[in-house]
Amino acid sequence: MREEELVEALRMRALPEGSDDYLTLLEFLRLYRDATQFVINKLWSLNKVPSIKTLHRMFYNELRTHGFRAHHVKQIYVYAKTVVKACKRNNGRKPVLRKLTARLDKYDYKLNLDDRTLILKLHGGREVKLKLLTSTERVEKFRAWSNYELAVKIVENKIYVAVYFKKTVKFRKPRTVMTVDVNFDNVTLAVFTSSGGLLKLKRYRTPLRKILTHRIWIERIQRRYPRSWRFIKGVRRAIEKHGERIRCVACDYAHKIGDSIAELASRYSSIVVLENLNKLRSNVNRGSSFNKKLSLWFYRRMQFTISYEVLERGLEARYIDPSRTSSACPRCGSRLKDSGGRVLKCTRCGFTGDRDVVACVNLFYRYSRCGVPGVTLNAPKGDANPRPMQGKRDEAMTSTYINLHQS
Repeated sequence: MREEELVEALRMRALPEGSDDYLTLLEFLRLYRDATQFVINKLWSLNKVPSIKTLHRMFYNELRTHGFRAHHVKQIYVYAKTVVKACKRNNGRKPVLRKLTARLDKYDYKLNLDDRTLILKLHGGREVKLKLLTSTERVEKFRAWSNYELAVKIVENKIYVAVYFKKTVKFRKPRTVMTVDVNFDNVTLAVFTSSGGLLKLKRYRTPLRKILTHRIWIERIQRRYPRSWRFIKGVRRAIEKHGERIRCVACDYAHKIGDSIAELASRYSSIVVLENLNKLRSNVNRGSSFNKKLSLWFYRRMQFTISYEVLERGLEARYIDPSRTSSACPRCGSRLKDSGGRVLKCTRCGFTGDRDVVACVNLFYRYSRCGVPGVTLNAPKGDANPRPMQGKRDEAMTSTYINLHQS
């Protein structure tokens, strides 16, 4: 039975319990940031970023003289290497760190979930005790998980902690295949049996138009104040408000849709098939509108959440090449033509169907041709009896699959 590791972060506010704990932690985070910046400055002048082993020889002894623990030093030069590589890959300027944040290894802190306390082991043998502000329900979820790393930061005199947990998930044996098609207005899914019969069709509406509306307002504000919007506090606050709204809507919807689809996949014991959007992302970066990039970012967020929720339930998610899934006839393979209202028609065999359902069917065919164990390579049977759906659009979705098997 296959296994995979699942990682999740428990993010919380924290309060210092001792009178000097806040100042001690603040001093450590400043020292940690300055040490990381020192390593970045050294690495930036090199033509090639050294290996971890070379970094250890270069910086370990020097950073230890500042009172850092051994694992502190490792986290510092590993993080510095990551930042430098990312900036050079993107042809950016030398990074300058401003935020007070640090990542600690599991050997540098003690976590007690029962009374929700955290003891951090800092520089010079000092320790700081924090009280974690979180609910019992959130803590109970991670009882059976193992913690490893921790991130702590100070923002506007407030302490925030993120503890990373991991556990091993054993995959269940799938009995059905669920294909998920994500587009601008809808998320459409179809559940197929291993023999190709259709069990369920479902469509979810997306809030992407609402998200793009907020983006349009940001662009209008920036056009109205093209030179001064970065410096006027009220204008900058209005832009930040719309940006925060974009992130909240996308995050909330992604979690809801991910949980709904994962619950449905768990009910049918489905392996979930998604579209691989890596090539689409590279095409957008070569020159397209920002709204297109925002749409793709939204798709990726939804797909990540679906994959994570599915994995948490012991099921697997696979990614398939999405090229021509919405434009190829699932019956004869010819190119479909748009007949209006997202209805496609094949001029060769006369097939007519909904674009979203066509994409789901083609994803199933493409997944089946990969020779996956337990999935037949035959076409779906003509006696499939999908569950009735409500609404004219949903009736069109169901009739698409039925038309596919009409002789």
